Parts: sequence; C-alpha cells; structure tokens
Amino acid sequence: MTTRFDRLALLEAFVRIAERRSLSAAARDLGTSQPSISRQLAALEKRLGVVLARRTTHDLTLTPDGRTLLADARRLLGEWEAIEEQHTQDTALRGTIRAIAPVALGQSLFVRAACQFMKSHPDVTVDWQLRDDTIRFAEEGCDIWLKIGPVPDDTLVVRELARVERLVVGTTECLAAHKAVDLEDLPWLTLGPFEGNRIELTGTEGQSKSFSVTPRMASNNIFAIHEAAKQGVGVAILPRWFISQDLQTGALRDVAPDWRAARLAVNLALAAGTRRPARVERFCETLQSWCETELDLPSR
Repeated sequence: MTTRFDRLALLEAFVRIAERRSLSAAARDLGTSQPSISRQLAALEKRLGVVLARRTTHDLTLTPDGRTLLADARRLLGEWEAIEEQHTQDTALRGTIRAIAPVALGQSLFVRAACQFMKSHPDVTVDWQLRDDTIRFAEEGCDIWLKIGPVPDDTLVVRELARVERLVVGTTECLAAHKAVDLEDLPWLTLGPFEGNRIELTGTEGQSKSFSVTPRMASNNIFAIHEAAKQGVGVAILPRWFISQDLQTGALRDVAPDWRAARLAVNLALAAGTRRPARVERFCETLQSWCETELDLPSR
C-alpha cells in the first residue's frame, strides 16, 4: 500500500478497530474480512514502526502510541471528509454525528435540537450519549462534547453557548416550616459537582455570601435533588431553565430573590482542526440557535 488514499484507508480501519475494540466487529462494519483488517493493522504498525494495539482472546486495547494516533487519525479523516464535501456537487448533509451531552440538558433541550436537525437532514444519524462525568475526548470517538462548566482539556476548541442562571428554590411548605431560620441554616440539598458542602451566592448589588452546610441530601444527579426539593425536604440551587415550570405553577418558589449562585457556562467542545465535516458545523449552529432561544445568552 503506497498511495495516499491507501494510507487514509489504513487510518479509517484503525479508527474503526479502536472504536469497536474488535477486529471482527471492525471488519463487519467495513464490509471486509477479519484477516484483511488484521493485515491492515499490521501494515500500519509496520509503516509507523510502533505497536498500536494489543490483542487478547476477549479484548483489544490501544497502546499509548495507539491512543495518540487515534486522536490524529480522527482529526485527519474529518478534515479529509470536509475537503471532499467542499469539492463535490452534492450538498446534502449525511453521515453520523457522535455527541456526548450532559444528562439533564441532553434529554430535554439538546435532544429536541438534535431531533429538529435530523428532520431537516434525513441522511444524518446521531449517536447521542448522555454523561455528566469528565471524558477523555480523544478516546471517546465523539465529534462534539457538550459540557456544563469548564472543559478541562486545553487541546480542544471550546465554544461557550450560554450561561445559565441558578437560583435557590424550595416549596412553600418547607419555607413555612423554617420561616424564622436564616438562609444558611435552612436544610440544604446540594449537587456535589457544583455546591458540595459550600454555598456561594452573589447579591443584586454585587455583594457576596459564602457559608458551609451539612446537606440534608447530597447527590450527583440533578433529577434527584429536584425531586427532593419538590417534596419539601429542603432548598436547592437549580438552573432556571430546569425549574421554570415549577416556578410558574408554584411548585417551587424563589427562596432568595436578591441572591443568585454563579452562572454556569454551557460549553461545546470540539477537536482542534482546520476543517470539520459540514454536518458537524451545521449541528453546532443548531445547538447555538436553541441556546439563544431557550437559555440566557453568555455575557460578551
């Protein structure tokens, strides 16, 4: 294999092997045989002079060299696809978008945006994974990572989509039961990734308030904290978009109208690169549009 096209084919086979963690599964995906895929992997390893993957009876894992190549291969293949799109007369978007989104936004606002996009572009499919933990972008094989809060990877291109307002909320019954209690002494329900045991608020005049709490309930899941707040167990800091209907119906009340928790950024992270497939860029534009409509815009 000596041509540039052949080298791209080798990289495509390697990426599929890495994603499927199986030579036979990668072969099925690419419509070839397992021996052929094995030969392509061996040819790529020989060309580069490194071992890219280690195989056992039941699994295949990448070596450190393999993990490094995987990030480069995905970027190169994406750029090649973008070049093909630029020089073809067929302008229809097609292919798969692989996205990782936060659980709450991912099963509400963002999934509605994804559905609208798929309706407008019937040849596009979406692999939609919901996770709140920090990922290793290069190893996940995703095109887009939607993240609440900072993106701890300076190798990625990060676009801020919005900053969401967060307020302290509770039920009327909970407040009535603690009407003579200061804010810091209320029973608190906290989201571990954001509040933990420390509450930090900013007043309408720019003043700050910070205090430690012993949570009545702590969780890493926003739905659990939301339900506990609605059950009157305590007060919680929740984003306005998430509890807007509760505020309208009176199921939850704004406990401290003069105080707000720090706004959290909604970020979109992409692999660095000069070109991306058109479907990815257009999907990012759709997500931005939905955030501008449904969420507060970031401060500029």
